[in-house]
Amino acid sequence: MLKSKLLFLTLILGTLSFTAYSFEKTVENSVQTLLSNNKTGLDSAVNFLVETKTPHTYALIGAVLEKRLYVKGTKAYTLFPGIKSYYEVYPEFKEAEGDVAGITPLKLSRKYILKFRPLSKYTQLYTPVAQSKLNAYQRFKQSGTLEDVAFLTEQLKTERDEKVKVAGNEAIYTIWLLSGEEQLEMNALAQLGEGASDQMLDPLEQYLKKKENAPQDQSYILASELISDIQAHERFINTAQNLFSGISLGSILLLVALGLGIIYGLAGVINMSHGEFLMIGAYTTYVIQQCFISYLPASWFEGYFWVSLPLSFITAGLIGLLIERLIIRHLYNKPLESLLGTWGLSLIMIQICRSIFGDITAVKSPELLSGGIEVMDGLILPFNRLFIIGLTVFMGGLTYIVFFKSRLGVKIRAVTQNRNMSACLGISTKRIDAMTFFLGSGLAGIAGCAMTLIGNVVPNMGKTYIVDSFLIVVVGGVGKLVGIIASAMGVGVLSKIFESFYEAVYGKVIMLAIIIFFLQFKPKGLFPDKGRLSEE
Repeated sequence: MLKSKLLFLTLILGTLSFTAYSFEKTVENSVQTLLSNNKTGLDSAVNFLVETKTPHTYALIGAVLEKRLYVKGTKAYTLFPGIKSYYEVYPEFKEAEGDVAGITPLKLSRKYILKFRPLSKYTQLYTPVAQSKLNAYQRFKQSGTLEDVAFLTEQLKTERDEKVKVAGNEAIYTIWLLSGEEQLEMNALAQLGEGASDQMLDPLEQYLKKKENAPQDQSYILASELISDIQAHERFINTAQNLFSGISLGSILLLVALGLGIIYGLAGVINMSHGEFLMIGAYTTYVIQQCFISYLPASWFEGYFWVSLPLSFITAGLIGLLIERLIIRHLYNKPLESLLGTWGLSLIMIQICRSIFGDITAVKSPELLSGGIEVMDGLILPFNRLFIIGLTVFMGGLTYIVFFKSRLGVKIRAVTQNRNMSACLGISTKRIDAMTFFLGSGLAGIAGCAMTLIGNVVPNMGKTYIVDSFLIVVVGGVGKLVGIIASAMGVGVLSKIFESFYEAVYGKVIMLAIIIFFLQFKPKGLFPDKGRLSEE
């Protein structure tokens, strides 16, 4: 009896082994027919691969769908966008090892590509690009079925990227959640209770809609709590993002307003052409970039931006010095004449740049400043904006040292407070005027260089910031460094907060209304002059 049972079991195992071997052999034959592009058996081979849904052929099928299939003997390879090395897609999916010379592209007709199209949601997981995997798992959230769960689970066993793992698990939980099976729904809710990202908000809301007739169920209550947690996290992320964006905007405005406040406080010139020095700094950066591309080795390209920073300051400063000597010095303490004169000057400068460079140019950010730092899930701080904030802090500190810790700063402040008395004490007010205009224009040039990290270079780019810069100078207190810093940060942060509740235009209107209301009570700004100076 025992021998009979053992014999029966042996027969079953042998049959199963033979069936598995036969199946694998058929898969192998179908793949080789595909790779050889054998017209005789190609139809049946393709049909077999589509119907059997064999996972270890998905990478190969993906290469067919993407029209990037290469063959060498019995092996198949592909290339992925943005990745230089070849990947082997059959007999297994891995980065190609050894010599791939002699591979040839294989093109299949559109008829076979269309037959493979239903398998695309599986094939898109076979890629070294993490973002492509994330997108593929997102599609499983939308169209996945319970039949896909085993495949997804198997894929996640070898996945190393934590973000992709989270996306894959959430795809499985979404399928369970919308499956209509109570036990699977509760399993999904239990797993999500340990931490759900904002990507699960839509599936959970769909689930609540299905359960709206049973609001007392435990599953309904759990789903509601999860949605509340996700929404609270989103509000926190949005608040933090708006705060960071406001500080970033305030930093840009501060860089522009620093020079403007210095010039306005010293000479009483309403310099409407100040924004064009920002433009000069940006175009200086563009020219330096083109010089690096044309005349220096490609390996040196990343250094163009760091060379542009001081050159933008010097170029904008020297052009500002030239304009001060030729035009501005005749307009000191003549607010109306200086407003009209510098406005005309700004139009001339814009048209000159448009004639030389055209309407739009672009500067490529250095690799060092590309990407960002992920503080927490959903909150990423871009490196370029962090650099602008750091640059603003550095330039603000340097400006403070120049104005409050140096002999030049003492002279500038003396001329600002009492020009006639300073001249009587032997200070060359004309030289101080020229130096101050150089410094103010140079600071705007630095701002222009920084602006190339976050936008295109256009001739009228300075117009975007000139009005806000004047408002910052007036609100902070004319010639007051601390006031300009406080005002710039306040305007930047409040602008972004209002824009998050209203449209950008309405947010700007509200910001202007608040400034007008503030100036009714403090017309001399946050930090007005005190003592005898306040009476002049």
